[in-house]
Amino acid sequence: MSAALETLTSDIRQEIIKDPHTAEFARAIIKEGTAVAHALGTNLDITVEQHMAGAARAGPHRTSTLQDIEMQRPLELDVIAGAVVELASKVGVAVPHTNTVYACARLLEEKLCSR
Repeated sequence: MSAALETLTSDIRQEIIKDPHTAEFARAIIKEGTAVAHALGTNLDITVEQHMAGAARAGPHRTSTLQDIEMQRPLELDVIAGAVVELASKVGVAVPHTNTVYACARLLEEKLCSR
């Protein structure tokens, strides 16, 4: 799933996957990341649904990125979502969902952390 999506929703993964709209967006982001991994020659041994189920089992876990946004600290976006966007451009894989959520989360980070 995307740390950037948690940033934009200000919610935990467990809640993101409960909502049908954000869950579908999370699935799309996972699929894009998987496509980038495949293009780089890496076969992931986990399906999208297994990933989603793992997020559900994690319970009310607050990721470091979510904690950072709550504390108005700089985020790890570049090394998480930014890396996927960069690698995708190098291997020619379209990642429109990841790109969108990354761009929006970066803008939010700039506004919150400049206060």
